Amino acid sequence: MRPPADMTCHELVELMTAYLERALPPAERERFEAHRHGCPGCRAHISQVRLTVSSLRQLQPSPGEDLSAEQRRILDLFRTRGLHRQEPQVRDIPLGLGSELAAPGDHIAYFWESEREFDATAGFLAAGLSLGEVCVLIGQDAAHERLMASLERRGLHVRALMQERQLQVATVRSSADELLLELDERIKDAVDRGMPAVRILGNLGWGRGTPSWPSDQEILRLEALVTSAVARLPSIVVCTYDVTRLPAPILQKGGLECHPLTFRSDCLRHNEHHVPPERFLEELYAGSG
Repeated sequence: MRPPADMTCHELVELMTAYLERALPPAERERFEAHRHGCPGCRAHISQVRLTVSSLRQLQPSPGEDLSAEQRRILDLFRTRGLHRQEPQVRDIPLGLGSELAAPGDHIAYFWESEREFDATAGFLAAGLSLGEVCVLIGQDAAHERLMASLERRGLHVRALMQERQLQVATVRSSADELLLELDERIKDAVDRGMPAVRILGNLGWGRGTPSWPSDQEILRLEALVTSAVARLPSIVVCTYDVTRLPAPILQKGGLECHPLTFRSDCLRHNEHHVPPERFLEELYAGSG
C-alpha cells in the first residue's frame, strides 16, 4: 500500500475547519498532523485560528437560551465568509477612505506621506462609528491624539464614545502573541455586546525603537497572523505605513507582503505582492534561525 501524499499548506488551510471540528477521516487527519508537525508557518496559523474561534464561544447559547438575531448574523459571518470558504467576499461596507467599500475580514495597508493623508485615516474610524461599530486604536499616543482631534473636528464626541466603549485604545505589547490576545479580547467584548463589527486602526510604526515596543520581527509576525485571524471575524483592519520614514524592508515585507489589500491615492487595490501568511511566516522563521 502506497503511503499518502504529503499535504500542502493550501490543502491544510482548506481542511482547517474540519480538523478543528474533528471531522477529518483518519487518513486525512494523519496527513494534516504530519504537515503540521513539520511546518512552523502552519503551526502558527493553526494557533491563530484556534484563538479567533475562541472569540465565538460566547455565541453558544446556555441551556434553554436561543441565540439572538444579531448573534446568529455574526456567527453566520464566520461560517460563510471565513478563509476556509471559497466564496468571494462581498464588499458593501463604507470604508471611510475615499469612496471605497470594504468587507469583513479585510486587512489593508494604508501608505501615507503627507499630514493630510494621515489625518484622513480618521475617516475610517468615523465611518465605523456612524454605523455603530466598535473602533480600536493601537499604536503610539501621539498618533491617537491626532486622530481623536480629527474626530472632534468631524463633530464626534470622543470622550462619550470612549465611555461607551465604542472607541477604544488597545495597550501595545512587546510580542505579537500578546498583541493578538489584546485585540482578541477587544473583539470578543464587542461581539458579546452585539456590536455589528470591529474596526482596528494600527499605527505601530510610530513607536519603533522605543522601550517595550515590539521589535520589527514581532510587528511582521503580527501583520502576517492578523491576516488569518481577522478573516474569521466581523473585523476590518487598516495598518498605516509612513513611506517617508519607515525603512524599505518594513515597507516591503510588512506593508506589501503581509496585506492582501493596499490603499494609496484614494484607491483600494488588490495587492499582487501579498504572500500567504503560512509561507511568509515560514520564510520569516527561516531568516531568523
